[in-house]
Amino acid sequence: MSAVFNNSETEISQALAPFDVGELLEYRAAIHGIENSNYFIKARKNDRARIYVLTFIRQRPNAGDLYSPMMNALYQHGLPVAPPLQRVSDPSSDKLPVLLQACLSGNHIVNPMQRQIEGLGRFTARMHLCMSQSGLALPAFPRTPKWMRDTIDPWLKGVSYTNRKVLEETINKVDRLLQRGDVISLPRGMIHGDLFRDNVLFNERGLTGVLDFHHASSSYWLFDLAVIANDWCTDSQGRLDPDRTRALLKSYHQIRRLTEQELWFFSSFTLYAALCFWISRLTVNLAAKSEKGVRSKNSEEFKRIVVEHIGHPLYLDPRIFDIC
Repeated sequence: MSAVFNNSETEISQALAPFDVGELLEYRAAIHGIENSNYFIKARKNDRARIYVLTFIRQRPNAGDLYSPMMNALYQHGLPVAPPLQRVSDPSSDKLPVLLQACLSGNHIVNPMQRQIEGLGRFTARMHLCMSQSGLALPAFPRTPKWMRDTIDPWLKGVSYTNRKVLEETINKVDRLLQRGDVISLPRGMIHGDLFRDNVLFNERGLTGVLDFHHASSSYWLFDLAVIANDWCTDSQGRLDPDRTRALLKSYHQIRRLTEQELWFFSSFTLYAALCFWISRLTVNLAAKSEKGVRSKNSEEFKRIVVEHIGHPLYLDPRIFDIC
């Protein structure tokens, strides 16, 4: 966990040089970056100006050296993503810690409409199927119950008694969930792991781009749907809206058929996903109090979602999805 640093114009120019994109015209920092430093770059080559996104990697992607092959596989299957550009001066050195990608068109959505949620559901199903055919074996998703305990333990002194009790009990609940044989057998493969509204772009016609695959790993496909539901389908109190949630799952189901077991455990996975992001944000918030320059997001949002999931799990009737 570290601060997002400011890079000088000289550092940015030096980072761009191996990509041969031409003259740097202007740059500005991206405001959403928490783990890495991101810049919108305008460069001109052969009298043509283009916009790129330059990323200084502070935290290595979960996919490691498979990050570029993964992004290329998604792009070659026609999905709206931006694979990293290769370094022209020395293609063999096309590795982290700097990435340059084309800037995708579109805008972030603050208040998503149902048709936008459905578009994301279809994208997610296509992404899952595409990567299952790619042959790439990504590393396992690191946010396990062990990760939860190891991450929160050093900060427990700064956590209230009530929150500590909820955290401990919910981690134990998720731990028991993930040890069940019928959960272990759920469909799995590559997941994005971070499909929040600030990682998806839309225009008036539909979904135009998906960003930030730095959390992509191998895990249960259900986890991606749980992340989406928590961010796109909850109300101001943190409770899942049944209509939006069913719209998400039905649109996904049109591309990759959900199993009855996935519907059984969907509510439990929304709790699992919410707990992961509560812990992640909470520890960053606590660090921000003692480490200058640490950027953070509101952890209370996910505390509310966790509490709502515990008290009001959403029931999904498989008959709605024509599974039974």
